[in-house]
Formats: sequence, structure tokens, C-alpha cells
Amino acid sequence: MRLTPRTLPANYEATSTLRWWNHLEDKWNELQVGRQGSYSVERLESFDHYCKTTSLMRVIVVCAVTPLPALLAAILLESLPLRPPSEGWAANWMFWIRLTAANLIMTFAGVSQIVTIIPDLNPTFWKRVLITWGSTIAYVGVFMLGASEIVFPIPFLWTIGGVFRRIFISVMQVIAFGVEPFKKTSPCYRNLQRHLKYYNAYIVLLNIFPFCRVLYDSVPVTFQSIAIVVLPISRLAAKQYMVKATRDMEDFMPGIVAMTVDLFSTLFVSVCMSTRDSAYLSFLFIAIDIGQTLLEFREVRSNAGVVLNLLRDRHASSEHFRKTSSKRTLASSNLMDLILEVTRDPHAFHVKFIKDVRLQACYPHQLTHQQKAKLDYLHGSHVYCSLQSTSTTRIKQPHQKRQRCWLPHRRIHSPSATVAPKTIKIKEAISPKRAAADIGLVNPFAPHEVLSATVKHNDASGEKSRKVVVEGLQLLFHCEYLVLVEYVECVVPLVYVLYKVALENLPNVAYYPGGAGHFGPSAVALVCNT
Repeated sequence: MRLTPRTLPANYEATSTLRWWNHLEDKWNELQVGRQGSYSVERLESFDHYCKTTSLMRVIVVCAVTPLPALLAAILLESLPLRPPSEGWAANWMFWIRLTAANLIMTFAGVSQIVTIIPDLNPTFWKRVLITWGSTIAYVGVFMLGASEIVFPIPFLWTIGGVFRRIFISVMQVIAFGVEPFKKTSPCYRNLQRHLKYYNAYIVLLNIFPFCRVLYDSVPVTFQSIAIVVLPISRLAAKQYMVKATRDMEDFMPGIVAMTVDLFSTLFVSVCMSTRDSAYLSFLFIAIDIGQTLLEFREVRSNAGVVLNLLRDRHASSEHFRKTSSKRTLASSNLMDLILEVTRDPHAFHVKFIKDVRLQACYPHQLTHQQKAKLDYLHGSHVYCSLQSTSTTRIKQPHQKRQRCWLPHRRIHSPSATVAPKTIKIKEAISPKRAAADIGLVNPFAPHEVLSATVKHNDASGEKSRKVVVEGLQLLFHCEYLVLVEYVECVVPLVYVLYKVALENLPNVAYYPGGAGHFGPSAVALVCNT
């Protein structure tokens, strides 16, 4: 019977709408940064070591002190008095000192990242200083020439300057490190490409967000609400762009995206709210931010629910075979400890092969000697295999004695099994005791039904343990990103308020939009409410 519109069920429309909404929600979740990667086993071990050796007080102090250097640098730069632009570029010599100091700080911070990302380059302190000063002198010199010949001040100086900064830094890197590391045959070439891809994406975002602020200010107030609604879409696009640029740096991805896209977006919102005395726009900003936060927490809750269901299912199925199995069961109630139990000894939990999990991180983490030895042992067991071979290529430390770059293997070996001679007898290879030991039976002469049931249970239990590891590592990756985002959204408005309050008491405030007295108590309240 063919269903016509009159014969369709009454709830067909509602079911179709719900299905369409669920499909849209799944697509939205797939685009989120928390779904774009997962922890490696090495990063999990490093995180466990950090949690056991670091006090809570130190963590609080680090979180509180981290924004202070940037805030102090910004206030000190604003303390350098400026002259009216009408007096010309030569009279504004303090402006060029400010530009030089700001560029020195940012360039040295960016160049210092190669210490971790490209250690084979041997980026000593003095080489980084050479790159910083050389590129800064060329950068400031170009704009001084442009100001003397064209116009002062130069419009969109930071946006245009990003291109020149990238060129000058590249030239100075060749001067400092030589030509050999930049050849395709060099062992540093792949890591250089990773860093170049990330740094170019960072420069693009650094130049786009100030331009977005100019566009926002140029839009009439009646249409600024539309710009606010478009903000989450542009933010999502920027995140996808940065995720693509850092795909080969999966362990860095949560921190990079949070400290670039989310930081710039939060700063953009803070600036916009401080310059518009509109209750409606402020309410719209806050409502959109709350909506995004609720969606993020709902997503991570869904992710955590999957892990919790897997743990409950595995625990329930293990209860039926506790008396017949000699293998261990998950004893800890802490998620990280649960995952570590399986990752450190997969065969004890009937896990023969773990795919889609990276054993080693993209760069060496801080580990104890015992943890390093365990990773080497797991590396030799060939239990771990990831389909994302591009993200598993490891950044090696210089003069590293042991092979640290891990590649997928097709063959699966048990780390506890010995290699038998070629002349081994068949009856020895399939002896009942050895077969019983392989499947974890206490009694090797149990009936065939018991053997079969135990083998099935071990396979099912191993698969559930594997899923716990895969989903748990992805959940930790997701939680790290979410914590960093919330930290950024909490700290950036406070730092911006402190900066604006200090600027209000400095002479340079006269050269900013609105001048003195523009940032009052109402603006402080609006920014802090974000």
C-alpha cells in the first residue's frame, strides 16, 4: 500500500523534523574542535605524571600569573608618550620605539616555539635573538620608509605588516641556521613545514581580527545585531582553519586553537561591548555566548555519557565471568587510571590490538624513566596502530639514541610470547596448557562449552576495553580544550578591563577612539559580564 499525504501517520512530520534536527546536531558536533583529535598514550602518561607531581596551589598560581606579562608589556608600551600625527613621522620617534618594542616581544615569542617544535635546528638563545632583531629592524625600517614617502600614520599597519614580518623572519632563519635545514632532504624539513603552516595561519588570524573590528565599527548600529549573530559562524570557520593548519600537531591542537581563535574572539567581543552603550547589543552578546557554552557542555556531556555507558557495560559483563577468568578487571574508579590500566597492559584486559590510538605524541613529553621504558615496551609489542599516519609522525629530539618515531604495523605480536624455533612440533604449539593460558582459563581441561564461552567473553571484554580507551582519550582531549576555552573567556575580559583602566590614566588615551572618559563603570560592568 502506498502512503499518500492522507494516509501518512500523524507523527510522521514530527519524526521527520526530529530526525533532521538530530542530523544537524551531529554535523555541528563533528565540526567542534573537541571532536577533531584525541590524547596520545604518551600525553596521557605525561598528564598523569604532572597530576601526581604538581600541587594545586602551583596550578592556581600559574593560572593567575600567566596573563600578567602580556598585561604589563601592554601598559609599559602605552606609557611611552606619543605626539600628534600631524607633526609628522620624524617628530613621532616614540611611536617607532613602541613599534620596535612590540615587534621584538611578539617575534621572540613566536621564534622561541621552534625550541619545542624543531629541536634539530639547535635554536640557541643567541640565534633566536639574531632572528628577532634582524627581522624587527627590517620590519620597522620598511614602515619608516613608507611613512616618509607615502603617509603617516600608515593605515592597517598591523594587517599589512604581517606579510612583511613573515618574509623577514624567513630570511633571518636562513641566515641564522643556514640553507641545509630548509632543503627537502633535510630531517628538519617536515617539522619546518608543520611550523610554517601553523605560523602562517596564526599570522592570518592576527591580521583578520583587527580588520573585523573596523568592519564592525563601520556598520550602522541598526545592523550590528546581524554582525553579532554572524560572529559564531565566523568563529567556527576560523577554528576549522586553525584545526586544518595544526592537523599534524594533534597534541598541541587544543592549546593552539584556544589561545588563538578563542582568545581573539573573546577580545573582539570585549572591545565591541566596551565601545557600544547599547543594552540590546550587550544582551545579544551575552545570550549568544551563553548559548554556545551550553552547547559545548552538552556535547562534552554526551561524550562522557558514551564512556560511562561503556564502563557500566563492561563491568556488568565481567561480573558473570569473574570466577572463570584469571585476567584482571578494571579496579579503579578514576577515568584516567582506568584508561592507564588498559594502555599499560592491554593483554591483561584481552586487548590484542588498539587501532585509532596514537602511542607516541607528536613531540617528546616529560616522562619518568619508568614511563619511557613502558612506552618502549608497548612500541615493540605492536599493539597500537593509528589510521592517521600523518599525525603520528613524531618530532624527534636531537641526538636521540632510541628510535622514537612510531609507524603503524600490520602484524600483531604478543609482548609476552616467545618466538619458537622453526623445528617446533605441532603438538607443542597447540598444547592444551598453552591454549588455556592464551585465553586466560584457570582450568585448562574445562569442557568445550566453557572454553568457547570464555573465548567469546574475552573477545567481547577486550573490545569494550578498547572502546573505553579510544573514547576516553577523545574525552580528555575534549575536556582540555573546553577548560582552556573557559579559562580564556574568563581571563581575557578581566585583563582587558585592567588595561583600559590603566590607559584611562595615561596621556596616550587621547589618541584612541572616544578619548578619555569613554571607558566608565558601565563599560566595565558590561565587559566583566561576558
